[in-house]
Parts: sequence; structure tokens; C-alpha cells
Amino acid sequence: MPSYAVLTAALVLGSFAFTADARPIFADARRQLGGDVSPYAHFLVGRYAMNQGDIGTAADALGAAALSDPQNVELQEKAFLVGILNGNIDQASLLAPGVTATSDTSRFMVPLIGAVTAVKAGKAPVARKNIYAALAVNSDGRAAVLLKPYIQAMNGDWKGAVDTSGDGALGSGDRDKLLIMLVQAERARIHELRGRNKDAETIYTSLYQPGAAAFLFGPDYAGFLERRGRKADARAVWTEVAAQTNDPTAVQAIQRIDGANYAKPPLPDLRQSMAQALFLAATISFSERDSEMALATLRLSLHLDETPERSRILLGQIQLELRDPGAADLAWASVPVNSAYANEATLRRIWNLRSKGDSAAALNLADQALARDPNHLGLVMEKASLLNERHDVTGALELLNGRIARVGSDDFTWQTWFLQAMLYDSADQWDKAEEAINKARALNGSRPEVLNFLGYGWINRGDKVAEGIELVRQALALNPKSGAMLDSLGWGYYKQGNYDQALIYIEQAVQLAPSDAEINEHLGDVYLALGRDVEATYEWQRVLTLGASDKQAASVQKKLDAQAAVAAAGNTVKVTALNETAASSQR
Repeated sequence: MPSYAVLTAALVLGSFAFTADARPIFADARRQLGGDVSPYAHFLVGRYAMNQGDIGTAADALGAAALSDPQNVELQEKAFLVGILNGNIDQASLLAPGVTATSDTSRFMVPLIGAVTAVKAGKAPVARKNIYAALAVNSDGRAAVLLKPYIQAMNGDWKGAVDTSGDGALGSGDRDKLLIMLVQAERARIHELRGRNKDAETIYTSLYQPGAAAFLFGPDYAGFLERRGRKADARAVWTEVAAQTNDPTAVQAIQRIDGANYAKPPLPDLRQSMAQALFLAATISFSERDSEMALATLRLSLHLDETPERSRILLGQIQLELRDPGAADLAWASVPVNSAYANEATLRRIWNLRSKGDSAAALNLADQALARDPNHLGLVMEKASLLNERHDVTGALELLNGRIARVGSDDFTWQTWFLQAMLYDSADQWDKAEEAINKARALNGSRPEVLNFLGYGWINRGDKVAEGIELVRQALALNPKSGAMLDSLGWGYYKQGNYDQALIYIEQAVQLAPSDAEINEHLGDVYLALGRDVEATYEWQRVLTLGASDKQAASVQKKLDAQAAVAAAGNTVKVTALNETAASSQR
């Protein structure tokens, strides 16, 4: 099977050295180069843009170069592939006939884009010719395999569209089995389009399984059941999907079924079904960390149907993986505020902003979203975390507890209780923190973060030091490279007076988490206990440069002041003794 792991290998532009900043602007480059820009100048701009991770500029520049120099086969291929990545499907389609493919990737993508553009134009025979050409290059190319049944149906070959005789040729590996099941689900859709509902249901019932995999075939099956008028059965499937994934579509579907103005979901037509097939192919490629193929396939999906908001979510995820946070934010910002995916899009924008250190903008987005949906748990947690980051523990607790007062805590996850425990601990309310962390532990007792939090809490208060050390050991067994957990174990030994053993673990913790203020403070405390006063002072001074909270900074400053007083007293004694010695010798 040919490898499609890196679409851009065919570009011969070097590796994808994506950066978050330095976005070259094609229009500005053209102005600086003057009115008549040579193909080579366009090429240089495109190559630089690609190396900076700016696919949009690269597509514009390489496309312009290719149109200016149609005889340059290498340039045509590069512009074709980058155009697909940027979503310029029409431009890529124009370039496709002139592409002399030098790689399996190009050989596959040329007929694949021909099939997709033919589908959109309603040219069924052309679509069929191109999809078979793509499969001739790669017989198990996921996008082509998933498009084939629908294109056969588009050509009136309904029998061929549901024919199972070729399934064995797809292979027997896990990847192949999933692909076969996806094709089977497509046959169920095709049967429904033909009005053969019994055949469709036979396939759906064989594929759908409650539990962790419900999200794979549950949504299509539930939609089918709704269109058959079986609301109760459909609701049960949607409920299972929502329980496993909290998918916005499932949650919205349950609300629709329970609503007063219920309407059945429409049956997607062939073109919409093909867009869905390409979306699934992109999702699987992305899960396999083949981001370039995922992006190219998703662009083809959006070319057929640009309306699904979940496609915009995935588009942003892929672009972020390709280190283009600006493009990712634009994709998520394009999701309408009335969409079922609006809150997910907002959360991803918030995470993106926080990763860049822009907590003010992140907090503003959270406030806007909470004004529309004040009880959304994810948004409440995110704002509480942002407030905590700004040392507004009181505000964060008020936000969480206000949400509990309004709608309860039945939907709290272990992460929610963990966040509340951290907030109460920061507010010096250990009893409430312990109550919250035990609720987190009841939901997921194997989480090392939960075990470490409770164990460290017991250690730090001196109540159950031995028991706390045992919990921390359990946490470390699950996450042996955690600086925080190594620090907790070292702090346990410190509390027991075993300073040498404490030093071993806390020095390791500092190596793993050198910017953690609390760990550095602990190291200073251990140094002091071992009589290494100068090193203790250095560590405490370092804490004040690491963004410590006001409370911690005040505590550390007291230690520094105390050490300074001791040092001053020690110096006075030494100077006096020297003076007396000098005076004696003179006498």
C-alpha cells in the first residue's frame, strides 16, 4: 500500500517547519516586488510561506507562479497540493490536468479531486471514472473507498452500491475492519435512500453496539429510527451516544425529541452523504496523526458541503496540530453562536488563547459564552480556572457554587470536583477541599492527580503523613515522571524528619518542574533543614521570580527576612571577634 503519511513530502519544500508567528502576507510581498512579478519570485514567497507554516500565503503564491509558468511541471504539482491544503479546490482542479505526478500522493489526489468536483457539478460519469482511477492508484485509499458506493448510486448503479463481494479485498487488519464497517453503514444509508428500510435496519442493528463505540454508528442509526417514527428507540440510542461522548449533536437530538415542536431529521442526500464520508476519512487520518492527509480530505468534504459546524471544529483542530493557531481560531470563530457546537468552538478558542498567554482575551470569550449559556459546565470550569490563574479564588468558588445552586452537581466530572478541591485548598478550607477530592476519587479513584492531591493534603497538614505517603506512592506508580508527585513524596519525608531522603526526591522534582514555585520553596526548606543556608536563600529568592501567589510570596519573604536577620547576627559576632583578636595582638 502506498504511504500518504506526509502530503507535503511531494512539495520538495523541506519539512513542515511550522511556526505560530511570522505570517508573510502575499499582497504585501507583491507590492514590494512591484507590478510584474516573475514566477520564480512567486515561488520564493510560496516556499518561504510553507516553511513558516502559512499555507494560505503559500497557496496564493505557488498558485500564481504555476499559472504564470504552466510548463513547469514541478511547480504545477506543488501548487496543486498546497491549493488542496488551503481549500482552494477550484484552483487545484484547474491545475490538476497539467500535473505530472511524481509521487503516489499526487497520483491519488489528482483523480480524487476530479471525482469530488464532478460530484459537485452533477457529472456522475466523470465522478465514476475518476474514483476508479483513484482506487487504481490505491485500492484501499480510505477517501476513495468511502466515496465509491455513493458515486455508484449517483450513476444509477444501486445494486453495485450495496454489493458486498469486494469487502474481503480490503484486508483483515483493525484499520481494514473499521473501513469495512463504515462502508456497511453507507450501504444502510443507500438502502434507506431507496426506500428499503428493512435492509437498512438489518445493517444498522448489526453495526450498532451500546457502550464506548456507540458514537461510531449510533448517530446514523438514531436518525434512521426517528425517520421511521420510533422516537423512543431513537432517544435511547441518542442517550447512549451522549452518555459516552457528550456529543452536542446527541444532546441537541434528545432536546428535539423531547420538545413540543418535534420534527424528524431529514435524510441526507447523496452529496451530503459523500461529504460525511470524507469527513469520517479525515477524522480517522487525524486520529492516526496524518494531519496533512486529514486536512486535504476535510477540504474536499467542505467543498461538497460547507454547512456542518463539526467540520469547522475538526478544521481548527488540524490547523492547530499543524501549528497555525491563527487559522485554527478563524475556523472555530466561524461556528455560529446558535450552533450545537458553539460552546465547543468557544472552549477551543479559549484553550488556544491560554496557550499563548492571553488570559484576558480568554476570559472575555468565556464571559460572552456564559452570557448565552450560564450553566454550561465546561465554560463554568474554564472561567473558574482562569479566575484561579489570576489568583481570584473567591470569584472562582462563587462561580462553581453558583452553578451548583442553580442546577445541581449531578453532571460534575472528576475534573470538576478536582478543580473545586484545589480552589478550597487555596482558600485554606481543607475540610471542603477534602470533601470535594473524595467525590473526585469516587468517580475516578485511579487518577494520579486525585491520589496525589489527597495524599499531599494529608502530608502537608501533618495529620496522616504515613497514609499520605502511601497515596502519593500509588500516584507515582501511575505517573513516575511527575515533578509535583515527586515533590509530594519528598515533602512527606521532610515531615517525618528524613531530610536526606526528602532532598533526593525534591531535587528530582525541581529538575522536572523547574518553574514550579511551591517545589522550589520546598527545596529551600530542605536545604535549610540540612544546614545549607546559602542554597536555601537562593531557592526562596527564586520562588519570588516564578509567579508565586501573594500568599506564598509573603510566606517566602518572611523566611528570607528571618534568614537575613540570622546572617546579620552571625556577621556581627564574627566581626567583633576579629576586632578583639586584632586589638590583643597590637597590645
